[in-house]
Amino acid sequence: MKKTLLTIASLGITVSTSYALSPKRLDVKYNYERLDPYSTYGEWNSIDLMLYGNGGRYWTPFIGGSIMDRKVEGSATLGVIGSYKDWTQWLYTYSALSFGTNSEYLPKYRLDHEFNFKLGAEKQYVVSVSGTYMKYWNVHKDIVLSLGGSIYRGKFVGIFRYFHNISKPGNIHSTSYLISLEYGAEKDHWTYINFSWGKQAYLATYLSNPEEIRQNATIIGIGHRHWLNNNFGLIGELEYMRLEDSYNKYKISGGFFVDF
Repeated sequence: MKKTLLTIASLGITVSTSYALSPKRLDVKYNYERLDPYSTYGEWNSIDLMLYGNGGRYWTPFIGGSIMDRKVEGSATLGVIGSYKDWTQWLYTYSALSFGTNSEYLPKYRLDHEFNFKLGAEKQYVVSVSGTYMKYWNVHKDIVLSLGGSIYRGKFVGIFRYFHNISKPGNIHSTSYLISLEYGAEKDHWTYINFSWGKQAYLATYLSNPEEIRQNATIIGIGHRHWLNNNFGLIGELEYMRLEDSYNKYKISGGFFVDF
């Protein structure tokens, strides 16, 4: 069964889909993001690398990182280590620990853990319960709780997730949602489309009189992973994000992966 990881970013929801079935896999991807108004926010560039190991039939460890550069906020790096683990025929987990260098937009550290319960005669239904804790380099912290599920029907995978975010200081609560549809199979191709919407909410402590900020965020993305042969393929993604009263963001990503 393909394992899909859903993550929360600092702005809205992003989706990172991991196909961790091969004994080992290396993903390399370049991302270009242009923000509008450009004169205010500029552009973001980043390179992502992820290596999936072979811990046996029931365990997939991974390690990776990102090198990022933003026109306004500067450069930073992020590292992550974690694993998928099958415990029984009906339960697998995902765990990860991330560390970011000192910057305005990366967490100092982040901890993710997710329980996935496989149901149905063919284990075609998966109920997911997860929690995320993020501590930033300033006074802010985020706690994210999520509940959702996936349905596997032949080459189709449907996903729905609900996210509840608690931002500290201020105990500011907000919610977000994700719908994703994927189609494909290993060693052939995977294609997905994502739609997410919800609120970004936090206490703006940089103001002389801190106040609560609430902004609607909408993201739509489409991606494709295609095998050119049994062990090598290409990755492509397009994404659009609108953050209310702030910016529109246009993202294009391209890269490759190697199974070995």
